[in-house]
Amino acid sequence: MSMLLKISKFFLYASVFSVVIVMTSTFFPFIGGKDYFFRFSVELAAIFFILWLAFETKGGEVLNRLREVFGRPLFVAVSVFMLVVLLSTIFAYDPNAAFWSNYERGDGGFQMLHYYTFFVLLVLLLEKKEDWRLLFKISVFAAVLMILYGVFANLGWADNFISPYQGGKVPTTLWQRLVEARFQGSLGNPAYVAPYLLFSLFYVAYLWFGSQFKNKRLGSLIYGGLFIVFLFFFILSQTRGGLLGLGAGLFVFIVYLIIAIPRLRKWLIPVFVALVLLGSSLVYFRQSDFIKKKIPGGRIFDIAFSEQTVNTRLWTWGSAWNGFKERPVLGWGLENFSAVFDKYFDPRHFVPGKNTETWFDRAHSLFFDYLAETGILGLLSYLGIFVVFFISLFSKIIKGTKTSPIMIALLFSLPVAYLVQGAAIFDVLPIYINLFLFFAFSYHFLYTNETTN
Repeated sequence: MSMLLKISKFFLYASVFSVVIVMTSTFFPFIGGKDYFFRFSVELAAIFFILWLAFETKGGEVLNRLREVFGRPLFVAVSVFMLVVLLSTIFAYDPNAAFWSNYERGDGGFQMLHYYTFFVLLVLLLEKKEDWRLLFKISVFAAVLMILYGVFANLGWADNFISPYQGGKVPTTLWQRLVEARFQGSLGNPAYVAPYLLFSLFYVAYLWFGSQFKNKRLGSLIYGGLFIVFLFFFILSQTRGGLLGLGAGLFVFIVYLIIAIPRLRKWLIPVFVALVLLGSSLVYFRQSDFIKKKIPGGRIFDIAFSEQTVNTRLWTWGSAWNGFKERPVLGWGLENFSAVFDKYFDPRHFVPGKNTETWFDRAHSLFFDYLAETGILGLLSYLGIFVVFFISLFSKIIKGTKTSPIMIALLFSLPVAYLVQGAAIFDVLPIYINLFLFFAFSYHFLYTNETTN
């Protein structure tokens, strides 16, 4: 491979480490540094790719490759979504905010172009299974670093690391410091940790079931251990939407295997029933002292959302719906939801004498965010990516594939888990990176002759 392409791939691989960057010198330490690192990495990857196009390619080589790529349904679906997002930015209520965003979020049209460039370069440059295995390993390593930052911060082992206990009461023992606060790692918000680790769990499972270790026990020990660690910190994030997403993904995973591998039904059905009973018991006894105090992160099982939490979401979604009705086609534009919320403010958010939230810049739902900010075209084009993915995956299965049923089950379950948890949260850089990475990997799986295992 050309040296220019190797350098381009290097920066693509490096970009996933943006989730670890925390810049305490900035006003929003968990956001700005991540954005800058990711953008610079993708831009450098794009520059070296363009240099390769300019100086080292043959006449029709690139055009033939581009025609092949741009003709694939999943690539078209992602591209259409990006086009609609950019159109919604042009016709936004505040185009400047829609394109450039702000220091607190950094997710306007400019950033979305970087996610799309990241996706395109992954599709064009990562053509072999070994490339994807390496990227997954790097992503897993980045997740480990994200967790280590949070561990060091919680335990007070690094003076400059930001801890959830700063400005509040610090638990007395190291174990309490690790598990009492909702775990935020290097992401700065526990609500982001759960969806981020959903993708990390997928990468670990993919590497585990497709392990190339000569010593299978060693591979199971390494990847099985990582899976347990990721699951532990997933629970410590205490993100109930994430738990529902994980449960939905696990349900799809097991059901597919029950259908696809008849000989394992006598084992899988009891496992499925046991997991349902375990999950139901944890939720039913969620108020018990054992679950609340003895199980680390046990509050995650309290999925009976408080009345205030439900009402706040519903009122905000109501504002999003009213904003959509005013601008139904392309919406108000990215980073313009605060204008929607202000214009259609529900006065029930304000309770005299109580510390309540009366300002939102997100609808706290993927679906209502896209509906209000990018209109019906934005939401449909976004959901269209998943429709195309599932149709293409079903088509590949029907035609026949040598890929193991476990890998197919993983591919089915991750988008389901992501979409379910997204009903009550929004995407940010750590999630967007993994989402577009997954889209690019899905392209590789669906449209190349290589099997994933």
